[in-house]
Amino acid sequence: MARLLIAAAILALQAAAAAGQEPIRLQASRGGFKPKVITIRKGEVAHIVLTTADVEHCFAVDPLRIEKRIVPGKSTELDLVSDHAGTLPFYCCLEAEDEAQKGRIVVTE
Repeated sequence: MARLLIAAAILALQAAAAAGQEPIRLQASRGGFKPKVITIRKGEVAHIVLTTADVEHCFAVDPLRIEKRIVPGKSTELDLVSDHAGTLPFYCCLEAEDEAQKGRIVVTE
């Protein structure tokens, strides 16, 4: 099972590299997300690698119907695409009231 997960992660990273894009690395912690703002292009696939520096967190983007758990010692990966330019808020659904646990995705043309 672990080998299958490693192979899938390698294939995802190779696909992002082949497309000329580096994965976007986003780290959650009690102090908030780093970086707080990520920029993607409208219509392009953005490969996001989520990690946590401390305890379990969550990554949620309501307009895109995304909610992913981030657990210590393991990365969580996802691909996202936005059809519209603008700003999409993201947050930790475990600490939704904490302003430090919020960020935004800027979608450019």
